[in-house]
Amino acid sequence: MNDLTEGKIYTNADKTLYLTISKDNLSAYLTLKDNSNMIDEKEISSLINSVGIKNGIEEALEYNHENRVVKELDKPFLIARASTQVDSSGISYKFDTESCIKVDEHYEMEDLYNFEKIEKDQILADVSNGNIQAGRKDIFNIELSAEHEAHMNVEEFLGKSVYYSKETNQILSSKSGYPYLDQNNKICVRSDFLSQDIQNTVKTIYGNTTIDGVISNSSLEIFGDLWSKGHISNCMQGGIIVHGDVIMDYAEDSKIFATGRITINKNARNCLIYANGIIEAEKNCSISGGVIQSGEQLKVFSLGSPLQILTEAEIAIAPFLKEQIRLNNTKLIQARAASETDEALIATLAEQLRELQTEFDDEIEKTHNSHSHQITITEKVYPNTNLRILKDILNVSEEKDNITVTVNDTGLEINEVDKL
Repeated sequence: MNDLTEGKIYTNADKTLYLTISKDNLSAYLTLKDNSNMIDEKEISSLINSVGIKNGIEEALEYNHENRVVKELDKPFLIARASTQVDSSGISYKFDTESCIKVDEHYEMEDLYNFEKIEKDQILADVSNGNIQAGRKDIFNIELSAEHEAHMNVEEFLGKSVYYSKETNQILSSKSGYPYLDQNNKICVRSDFLSQDIQNTVKTIYGNTTIDGVISNSSLEIFGDLWSKGHISNCMQGGIIVHGDVIMDYAEDSKIFATGRITINKNARNCLIYANGIIEAEKNCSISGGVIQSGEQLKVFSLGSPLQILTEAEIAIAPFLKEQIRLNNTKLIQARAASETDEALIATLAEQLRELQTEFDDEIEKTHNSHSHQITITEKVYPNTNLRILKDILNVSEEKDNITVTVNDTGLEINEVDKL
């Protein structure tokens, strides 16, 4: 009930008021033009009466109150809304509305396992025009037939962390998390969670997650962002896979992979740290041992160790994506070698692998057209540190301060920057 693109428009004499009737005659919107004169409420009433609106004004007031809608200059404001009931063909949910979390309740991580869960940009509902039940009237008080088509007002269904795609006529999630319907039946996604220590476990977590305590001896896959405020340690077996950004303080003997960017606030030792985006280590942060690999840029404070522990810092093509391809291929090999063949699982994994490889091919193409790759070390880089940008590699044989590493025609070039 909100198709104004082909609606009828009426205005007052000095064109300070514009009244737009929706194409289906089920709603009307008033636009107050910005001018130096005060808007006369009688003039508004006169325009409404002259057009012949007789129904839906109280309904519009109630709707605006419930949704905390306020009048703004130069923006359409709902002033009439026919009280119609649309049949169930209007919206088709793509999640089980009976298996959703209750937004006001507190849940531990373990409690969330059985609830409906979704990933970012996942379809939550298909939207279509339905038929209005007989006996209902439009804003001109004319009775509508049962076959009268109702144009859905999508805004009535959009709650927190969701968005509408006009191209596909669908409602999708803007974040990973847990979908639910609020008290006004708007579709929402709960996506922010707080947890304490995570130890000796294997978990899949949906939503942006803050860990106040330690993460140790665990394998995690997080659909959302991760903020780790404590130590991450001994998570090398399965690692921590994050479909989003990572902010962390300390990490040791762990694998940490992210689709987005990774920010390290303190220290990282003997880790595998891969990110498709930028990896940035804050001032006074030390990274030593292991491999740190970014798909864009590396900006670190101190790299390597006075003890000359082998440390590798690289810029590569979509490191997270490559790891996903490796993991998916391993699962596919295992599925094909299983004693009881699961053809459906094999087909799903094979299709996922094809999609990942296509995505990786696209990343290769992007890399050919990019010349912005750079490694920046603002404090010290120690001997026995390997620096690599794509196919070019350089071994640091002596301690250096405040350098940038870029690619030239002959390979990698180190530029020492004078400190102010």
